[in-house]
Parts: sequence; C-alpha cells; structure tokens
Amino acid sequence: MGNKPPKLPKDDVEHLTKCTNFTESQIKQWHKGFMKDCPSGELSRKKFLAIYQTLFPDGKAGAFYEHVFRTFDEDGSGRIDFKEFLQAISVTQAGTPEDKLELAFRLYDIDRNGSIEESEMSEIIKAIYLMTEMDMDQVGEAPVTRTRDIFQKMDLNHDGVLSKEEFIKGCLNDETLFKLLACSHEEST
Repeated sequence: MGNKPPKLPKDDVEHLTKCTNFTESQIKQWHKGFMKDCPSGELSRKKFLAIYQTLFPDGKAGAFYEHVFRTFDEDGSGRIDFKEFLQAISVTQAGTPEDKLELAFRLYDIDRNGSIEESEMSEIIKAIYLMTEMDMDQVGEAPVTRTRDIFQKMDLNHDGVLSKEEFIKGCLNDETLFKLLACSHEEST
C-alpha cells in the first residue's frame, strides 16, 4: 500500500459535485493535495493558523483566523475535514455574492445562534484591524463605531441584532459594506 493516500469515497465525490462549483476531476485533485498536506484527512486548528499566518507575517492574524477556522469547521469538531474545506474554498473562489455573504454571516455569528450581535461584529472587525497591522492606539473605538454605523444601516427592525436576511440584504444594497463585511473585492450584484 505504501504512502498512497486513501481515495475519496464515491458518495463524497457525488455530494461535492452537487454542492460545490468543482468538477469530479477538480475535486479529486483538491483531495490529493489536501491529503498530501494533511495525511490524517483533517486540518488541525494549529496547522490552519500556521498556514494563514504566513500570509500576514507582520500582522496579528491569529484572532481573525480563529474565527475563519470556526466558520469552516461546520460540525464544531475542532478539525476541518476535506468536505468542510472544499465547500468553503468553493464559496470563496467561485460562489455567488449571496453564497459569500452566507459564509460571511457564519463568520460574524460567533455563537451560532442565527443572528449577529453588535459585540460579535465588533470583535471580528477588531480582528481584521489587527490582522492588517492597524495601530490599535490609533484605532481606539473604531471597531465599535464602525459596528454602530453598520447596525444603523442594516438593522431594519431595530431589534439590536442582524438576522441573516438583514445582513445579506444590507450588503447587497451597499457595495462598500459588501466589500468590507464579505472580505471581497468584487462588485455586488
């Protein structure tokens, strides 16, 4: 048998062709690379953070990528399996604006209760500032102020939280918010 990675079960391939934007051939290629980098078939939190800290070597990416890890780890197991990994990659690479906003909503909904509180959004925005090396002495109340401004625009029923619908609608109707909150550089529709 040697060092040959296990094959991806046919059921998994069929599932991933239906729920991602990848062909069967692309899925198998992604799986081969994933298994080369993660022979256990799972990406640990530690390895995930190490990979992403190479993208921001001078910044403090840890806080933000802890949230990204939580978002990708859909089942809360503390590890990202291949299906979770590929579904997230598919959305980030080729998803519709709505797909990207669904993923962004999950990022901001830290407690996974189906809504975003101001404290959750402020925490993510602060993590983004840290990752991009903004001086927190200069930033000061900027995450809180930015969050309040966003909530004033998006919280249509004024209940103090953003529903998924409010979040997606607000981002689709405001290109600047779409780019900021979905961490995207493309135009909203």
